[in-house]
Amino acid sequence: MDGRQVSAGTHATKKDAWAALARVRVEQENGTWVDPEKGKVKFRDHAEAVLEHRKGDLKDSTLVTYRQGLKSLVYPTFENKALSGISIEDIDRWWSAHQHVAPARKNSYMVMRMLFRYAVRWGHVESSPCMVEDAGKDYSKPRPEFSVEDFRRLLLHVDFDFAALLWTAFGGHLRIAEVAGLNRSDYNPADGTLLVARQYAAHGPKRLTSTKTDRQRRVTLLRPAREALEAFLATTEGQPYDPMFPGSRGQRQSTDTIRRQWTAARHAAGLDGFRFHDTRHTSLTLVARSGATLKDLMSRAGHSTADAALRYQHTGAEQDARVAAATDALLS
Repeated sequence: MDGRQVSAGTHATKKDAWAALARVRVEQENGTWVDPEKGKVKFRDHAEAVLEHRKGDLKDSTLVTYRQGLKSLVYPTFENKALSGISIEDIDRWWSAHQHVAPARKNSYMVMRMLFRYAVRWGHVESSPCMVEDAGKDYSKPRPEFSVEDFRRLLLHVDFDFAALLWTAFGGHLRIAEVAGLNRSDYNPADGTLLVARQYAAHGPKRLTSTKTDRQRRVTLLRPAREALEAFLATTEGQPYDPMFPGSRGQRQSTDTIRRQWTAARHAAGLDGFRFHDTRHTSLTLVARSGATLKDLMSRAGHSTADAALRYQHTGAEQDARVAAATDALLS
């Protein structure tokens, strides 16, 4: 192969050896033969090669997340194993051993599956050992529900500037990195719309990047958010492309800084389980209950798939009781 001698293995009889050689020749003719030497590449070396290869189409923050998952959950088991030495059983056992961190396990498994797709493509292995059934299932535990009243209670423990930031996040259903990426010019007071065009990444050399879905969206802010944001902009100075919510020295606030302020406020309000991202869930659930269509939800939330938007169309006990009562009325 390429001028190299490659062993087809050691066999007990000459007949077995000729049969093995015949299989290799057939596989070579079919384009399915895998050089056993290429399968000796260590898992970590292959992973780094793939991530380097994908630098151009993955965000820096995504690469950081992938590497963190590999380091914490995957490398302890597979780091120095040869690609060809990792079996379906090995992957299945790894999956079972990490039931206690189900959501993180799912994410790391998806990265492994991607890595082995490249291993097959690059001729390191004949097939992928990532064959776990229902691996794509949502294993996360149901989050507690937080109400608009909870959000208003938390607002009692923040200052004027941070309240404007929180109302903007709530009224525009923003992810925390999207809030950090806003500029003053993104808000149009003429029609109350907000342009969500970028996010401020927590890691990587390129901090300002496109949104999670690589799409811009323009959303009409909910009325309390418009009022809070307009009052804030009227009392602060800045150029159009300055950060909308700057830090004490005028710099763009990081997601870590925003999250620290949030954590202090939720603790003061006695809402320690309330995450910043829950404001997005609470406000989008409110939109769903208003009668908005799935397309409306996807547009406001910046979702690229219907499945992501459907989670906000859940039916609570009170809503279910109202539906039953309305249906009963049709029967009487």
